Amino acid sequence: MENSNKLSQFASRFSSTEITGLLPMVDVARAFLEGNDFPTTRVERFKYTRLTKLANAQFESSDVSLPSDYHKHQICSGAYAIYNVNGKVFLPETALPEGLSIDFISSEKALPTSTVKDVFAGMNVLYAQSGVCVHVAKNMVLDRVIEIVHVCTGSFAGFSRNLLSVGENAQVKVLLTFVSEQTKECFSHVHTSIQVGRHANVNVEKVQIESSEMFSFSDEEIWQDADSVFQINTLTLDGNLVRNDLHIQVQGEHAETHLNGMYMLNGQQHVANYTTVDHQVPNCESHELYKGIMDDKSLAVFNGKVFVQQDAQKTNAFQSNANVLISEDASVNSKPELEIYADDVKCSHGSTTGQLDDEALFYLRARGISQKGATQLLLTAFMSDVLGKISIPEVKNKVVEVINNRFDWELTL
Repeated sequence: MENSNKLSQFASRFSSTEITGLLPMVDVARAFLEGNDFPTTRVERFKYTRLTKLANAQFESSDVSLPSDYHKHQICSGAYAIYNVNGKVFLPETALPEGLSIDFISSEKALPTSTVKDVFAGMNVLYAQSGVCVHVAKNMVLDRVIEIVHVCTGSFAGFSRNLLSVGENAQVKVLLTFVSEQTKECFSHVHTSIQVGRHANVNVEKVQIESSEMFSFSDEEIWQDADSVFQINTLTLDGNLVRNDLHIQVQGEHAETHLNGMYMLNGQQHVANYTTVDHQVPNCESHELYKGIMDDKSLAVFNGKVFVQQDAQKTNAFQSNANVLISEDASVNSKPELEIYADDVKCSHGSTTGQLDDEALFYLRARGISQKGATQLLLTAFMSDVLGKISIPEVKNKVVEVINNRFDWELTL
């Protein structure tokens, strides 16, 4: 079959994984790939995403030369910085406190079994060659951010794998930074497994600032134990085709989950956010808020799914996706979903897509504000609740800087 040949052709450029912890998952991943083709729009998970350019792209070998100045991409100056540059990992150069360990993913003998949702997740299991494992001991309150900087250059293509394990009562902030420079056609798929222990508090900021030639896929799978709090803010500010997959498994009672996202697109950018929150036990809550601004011929996809299993009574789950189109050629495909098998729950979901309010624009213009200034003011107000959830000041400053440069704004927060 033509599509089967495309999938085989695409996969043939990658070498089999040498990460020991992935080996127990290899058979399942291989069986999944053997039963599937390279995704087309006939596949539900890629219904609104055309991957023809990716299937036909030409990439260099994995030993692409490394840039000498990759340190400039670090956002948090005081962070424990880990770099993954074209598939080569560099561990922090500073001493680590007792209770924090950071090592190459190849040192991990056992990795959590992740869900193979599509062919790219399957290929990550089969072909991932690099990544890091981070362990935060129980009761540890880490006062410095852990930043993992993913850098792609040239025409690199590769898969990588990360593990973050946070012990009972621990608190940590993590920054996942995705950048690229001097790229041609470039592809990256990064899977990050996060284990959140009892009473732990984990905050993840994810900043994507990649080039217009970048095919960027990232996949986070989270396991939450009882009384834990997990929050992730996904901030997509640039990139050609960006796909984010989030899968949260709520496995302990009284856990609290927060998923927030913001995407600002122009040109012909395509950004897809797929989220799954699986409530498996009672007395938990999840809050999901994604907002997008689309200009020119950009396209956004949002597919959020909340499962409330039969035993998950007294679950509170709320999901919202809102979008503003500032061009007649921009478009959004939004599909929030609830799948509820319990009868004592509070759940809601909603989606809105529209343009700026003409009356509000007229009101601001009548008070001497320019068209550009009035538009920026309304859009800033629209996304302020998502930006307000960013917990790391340097991340917030970086987001403002990128927005101002890309969209010629004068945003201040």
